[in-house]
Amino acid sequence: MRSVKLLSVCGSGTVSSAMLSSKLEDVLAEHGYVMDSTEVAPGGVALALEGGGYDLIAYTSPVDDVYGIPVLNATGFLVGINEQEFVEELLAAVSKLNLG
Repeated sequence: MRSVKLLSVCGSGTVSSAMLSSKLEDVLAEHGYVMDSTEVAPGGVALALEGGGYDLIAYTSPVDDVYGIPVLNATGFLVGINEQEFVEELLAAVSKLNLG
């Protein structure tokens, strides 16, 4: 399986981001990917990215900067609104990654 390293961002970096990570892990597993995630608050994004190796960011609380990796608004996905559209956006972003 191909591995995707994801940064999950919510207001406090705990509950919503953990729930988001769990849902994303299930979706990616259905499509042949293994996901490794880290949950952070928006203020922790830059520091987490310094640790390196993240493929994409999914957030429910907006991030303030451009980091050179895909950044996906996952708020609707987390609460069940336009889930399929988000999944298509996620899979399109993941398909463009160099996961070799």
